[in-house]
Amino acid sequence: MTAAVPSDPHASGDQPGPPPRPTAAAWARENLFNNRHNSVLTILLGAGLVVLVIYGARFLFVTGQWEPVRTNLTLLMMGTFPREEQWRIVVQVYLLCAAVGLLWGGLTASSRDRARDAGVPFSRARLRDGVRRWWPVFVLLAVLLGMTRTWLPLAFVASALALGVVARRVMEALPEAGRRCAWFLAGVCALAGWQILSGTGGIAWWWGAALVAAATVRLTRNVRTDAPWQPAARLALVAGAVAVVWAVYAQLDFGGVGWDDWSGFQLNLVAAAASIVLAFPVGLLAAVGRRSQLPAVRWLSVGYIEVIRGVPLITLLFMGDLFLGFFLPTEDPLSKVTRAIAVMTLFTGAYLAEIVRGGLQAVPRGQVEAAQAIGLSAPRVLSLIVLPQALRAVIPALVGQFINLFKDSTLLSIIALTEILRIRESIHGQREFLIVGIAETLVFVAFAFWALAFTMSRESQRLERRLGVGER
Repeated sequence: MTAAVPSDPHASGDQPGPPPRPTAAAWARENLFNNRHNSVLTILLGAGLVVLVIYGARFLFVTGQWEPVRTNLTLLMMGTFPREEQWRIVVQVYLLCAAVGLLWGGLTASSRDRARDAGVPFSRARLRDGVRRWWPVFVLLAVLLGMTRTWLPLAFVASALALGVVARRVMEALPEAGRRCAWFLAGVCALAGWQILSGTGGIAWWWGAALVAAATVRLTRNVRTDAPWQPAARLALVAGAVAVVWAVYAQLDFGGVGWDDWSGFQLNLVAAAASIVLAFPVGLLAAVGRRSQLPAVRWLSVGYIEVIRGVPLITLLFMGDLFLGFFLPTEDPLSKVTRAIAVMTLFTGAYLAEIVRGGLQAVPRGQVEAAQAIGLSAPRVLSLIVLPQALRAVIPALVGQFINLFKDSTLLSIIALTEILRIRESIHGQREFLIVGIAETLVFVAFAFWALAFTMSRESQRLERRLGVGER
């Protein structure tokens, strides 16, 4: 007679399942009411939060006087932009949505192809994921649409979003060769939207020339021969494309709305976006120049950074508005908005330079020496080894500076630019709203800035998680 041998639960290959998730009551008992001190704090903070929610909801939905915002919603968003020219903004939004859809679809298709080549599963982002990521912006849109008096804004927003979705699906369905042309088409849409609004005069052709030159270089990059004349031929092709763009723009006479007529929240967005795009390369060059071995480059970079960082932004805005005109031609002066963007670009570039320099110092010296040992040139060491790691390490600080710049755009009112806060003050100069809705208009402006700033912060955190910033 044989004795029974107890069976091993792991012998059959059964793996233990994940531990059960605690219930809400168990989690609260373990984390919030685990001792007397935490229980008292939880009750007090919970009661305060309940009171805050009740009074906040009562202010928003019962006692709040939102008529100043509802009546002057167009004024808050677009300021004194000519009413007969508002069709330009509509066309620009449609073109920008198409450009964003094309870019989004191209990135999704590229990720899908890389996943397929690597043999790993690929899951396309769903609409629910986009809503979860961008919910503050959608809430802001819902608030704006809820304050409108007609159905036309709702139809406009819905059709613009639908156009972006269609452009994304079209881009995903294109083969790889077609996607290369679609990237150029996205740039054309963005550029056309901008120039429909601001016109094609002045130096507008520079942007078209830069876009065409970049597309020419990209399309001819894979054409490789051993002929010694290939670099000269490529340069001649780029020069010819730029000349064609200049000739086309010379024949165009499409006027736009000058920047001096832009105001409201539109001015805040344009000034902040342009300054962010321009300040990043300025800060990057200044950070690299400060670490240069050439004394002249290093001294110029140090002088620029230290002088700009030592002066308040308000002072720089006054100097740019009052003194910059003495050094520029009087027959064609720069607009106030252009000068303000130039000042904000230089100011933010100086701070970005110090942020990037901190990232450069965090890159181990051994990696640079290893790259030099395998024969990489100094520019390739900087672009392939040093800068990717440096920028990855300072993503939180970079995005924080961008958010500060976006909020600092409200300082434009001190040089007589009618941004959204100045528009708000003018609303309470109206007879029917002298003492009505003062807190409500402030809450509306604050929420508009918070929605975009919080979205930027969330996207920064998402990028950090994808890149593993702070993980070892």
